[in-house]
Amino acid sequence: MLPGIKNDILDFAMGVQGAQADGRFAAIGVAARFGQGILTLNDPEQVEAAIGDGPLRDLLVSALSISKTTVSVIALEGTLPGSVTAVTPGGANAGQGTITVAGAPRNEYTIGIEILSGGGLNEATFRLTVDALPGKQLTVPDDTAQYEIPGTGLTLTFIPGAGGFAEGDTFSFSATAPSATNGEVLAAVDEILRAKIAIEFIAIAGNSASPLWAALATKAIGASEIYQYLFFVCQGRYLNPGETPDQWANALAGVERGSTASTRLQVCAGWIEEADAAGQVDVRGMIGVYCGHLAARKVQDGPDAVKFGGISAAIALKPDGINDGHIENLKNAGYVTMRKYVGLKGIYITSGQMMSEEGSDYDLVERRRVMDKACRNLYIAQLPAINDTVFIGKDGSPEGLEMFIARSENPLNLMKTNREISDGYVIIPPGQNILSDKKLRTKVRIVPLGKMSYIENEIAYRNPALDTGGEA
Repeated sequence: MLPGIKNDILDFAMGVQGAQADGRFAAIGVAARFGQGILTLNDPEQVEAAIGDGPLRDLLVSALSISKTTVSVIALEGTLPGSVTAVTPGGANAGQGTITVAGAPRNEYTIGIEILSGGGLNEATFRLTVDALPGKQLTVPDDTAQYEIPGTGLTLTFIPGAGGFAEGDTFSFSATAPSATNGEVLAAVDEILRAKIAIEFIAIAGNSASPLWAALATKAIGASEIYQYLFFVCQGRYLNPGETPDQWANALAGVERGSTASTRLQVCAGWIEEADAAGQVDVRGMIGVYCGHLAARKVQDGPDAVKFGGISAAIALKPDGINDGHIENLKNAGYVTMRKYVGLKGIYITSGQMMSEEGSDYDLVERRRVMDKACRNLYIAQLPAINDTVFIGKDGSPEGLEMFIARSENPLNLMKTNREISDGYVIIPPGQNILSDKKLRTKVRIVPLGKMSYIENEIAYRNPALDTGGEA
């Protein structure tokens, strides 16, 4: 080779981080268009066209109306069907016509029917209101006298009787949503984990109970062991018919709570009357708006931070009669709840509670998110050192690891610069026998940000004439 200059170009010196998971999540639940594998959505207007109606649709529309994040979605068929009540005629109905409903509902609905002009088949007109969203004027159909309510899986049959329908007659009924078995949900979770997508959490649409929560907590532990640092968000049930708010809150906080204690599990117990971006007004679990607020926040910011304002889509806290005692009871049991503040008009998240043991460092979701981000970034930063060689000192300990330490601390320094943590550093303990076990042991220490959950003021009158130069 002729004399000259050769440049050895090194890599990984810039400390650039890999794909970031901040605000990204996966969602699993029942929807009309199921079985499409993993879909990617980032806008509420994409949702219904992609998956149709169902509990998953509600979660995604609520979340993406708050944060235009990227969501990896699996729509399930849901083998547990929903139910439909009988159609109830209005107490002041003057006509002799009746209506029946049949079919398999694709979501939870409250449906009203108003007769706008009287008559029989192909003569009377009516308007449907689905979850407080009124439709256009329609004519009672002839022939089979059936009308399929678009997108719901339900069909109405009009029976005019001898006198037909009268103007002003009303009818109403409700339906519950279909649901998936725990096995269906867990299989979808495995599909998400196998895809190794950069996400922070997995949300499970629809109501669930403690057996699934326990299984998801176990899944999260297994995922962390293969460097997938994430948590799960679920939704607890609503009030049963005839149940009081006291009975509901006591049941959730008591026997229905289960014994699961996990720093990678959240269960929302809050419910609201919500007006979503599509104009539907419905009583829904808070999981959709909660996921949206999580995705919109920086990892260090709690979803309960009052400075960001209340939940714009929330019209009222539900169930009717819920009070601060119920909310505190549920919060102390580990649930995510919602509340009001005296002097503020909005509805706010109480706290990002984890279903953790009492006294855990990860009792709040922001602590979970910050640590998971640090673990993900540290893992990526240290990967180039795998199977590398290291100099051994006279005492058998590894030496010359300054570059490795600097590379490991780089993502922590960046998190400190971004005010995600207060401090972070890496220590190589002495006395290691890396020649025998081929294992380098480090100690990574992170100082989190403090949280002002409680503010205590001392306030009093002061008389300047009595001052002696000091301050009382």
